[in-house]
Amino acid sequence: MATRKKTLALQYGVSLLFLLLALLLTQLLWPFINPNPTPLFFAAIIAAFYGGFGPGLLVSVLSALAIDYFFFPPFSALDFTVPNLVRMGVFVVVSSLVSWLNGTRKRLLDEREKLLKQVGGFNDELREKVASATEELAATNSSLFNSQQRLARSERLAVVGQMAASLAHEIGTPLNSISGHLELLATNHPYHADTQRRIRVINNQIDFIVGTVKRLLEWTHRKRISLQPVGINELIREVLWLVGPTLDKHAITVELTLDEQLPPLRVDRDSLQQVFLNLINNSIDAMPGGGRIEVVTRLDEHAGIAEIVFRDSGVGIGPDAAKHLFEPMWTSKPTGSGFGLAIAREIMADHSGEITALEGLPHGAAFRLILPLEETEVKAAYVEGELSNVA
Repeated sequence: MATRKKTLALQYGVSLLFLLLALLLTQLLWPFINPNPTPLFFAAIIAAFYGGFGPGLLVSVLSALAIDYFFFPPFSALDFTVPNLVRMGVFVVVSSLVSWLNGTRKRLLDEREKLLKQVGGFNDELREKVASATEELAATNSSLFNSQQRLARSERLAVVGQMAASLAHEIGTPLNSISGHLELLATNHPYHADTQRRIRVINNQIDFIVGTVKRLLEWTHRKRISLQPVGINELIREVLWLVGPTLDKHAITVELTLDEQLPPLRVDRDSLQQVFLNLINNSIDAMPGGGRIEVVTRLDEHAGIAEIVFRDSGVGIGPDAAKHLFEPMWTSKPTGSGFGLAIAREIMADHSGEITALEGLPHGAAFRLILPLEETEVKAAYVEGELSNVA
């Protein structure tokens, strides 16, 4: 209300100022202007255009009276004759017409502005809907792609599982027979150093074959994981305690940066421990001359995730190796089986999480693990422990 009054006062004040300026200009230019009241006439038009009907009407009446009072005989007196009344009527009609036209123009401009805002709002809403639909489509495509990848891996897994079971059965009996004969040879030649050395070499190779087949079976024979509340920080400390002697032996130090606000997560303790052990063992292999392992945990409540990072100061991961890190039976280590990271990826997927190798590091290697804070549906399963038929 106060703003409206100020606006009206400003409109009337400026309109009267136009009138005074026109009156002064008419007085100064009286000898040169014909017809004489031209400035006052324009003052009425300008006031109507700027202030609207009220200020325009006021200035029109005052302009007509000023012309009659100052510029037409009898001077300094008002004479309401027919010509003067006609002049006043012309002023009022013209100012009213200008005021009406200007009001119509303003209304059209306001409606135009309103329509432009509505169109802009529609465009913004449309852009938001298109962006949302695009994001949903991208998420759907990503989910479909991941599902197709999991299905393809499952199909390959089934084939590999059948092959592994058949392989374990086929080589189990011959390996047992070979082991028996080696034990007999070792008993018959206890003092023959060269024979004992060769027997140890053969036994080591047999153990390597058995271990490879066992790991293959572990990767293919899966059982449903059991989700229980587990403190991730405590599990990390427990794993590091288990491998402590090995770390000391290789002159490897550990730096922990654990977020103590991280709540217990519903995970399969044994499966997650296997992931941690695999990453730590890989770091140990990458630092034969000693080094440092850094373990970081972080709670991201906004994203609803827990983040775990394992970083070492080892030789790092080459660009060619990075392409195949999570492929089964692929390894860059002379004695590796190629199943560790493939198993780790499957375990993380079973927990609705993920594991990725961080890129662009100046040295060393780092793996980032993501686990959801909320309990999710168990989608897959993990390892069966019955491997006794391979020995």
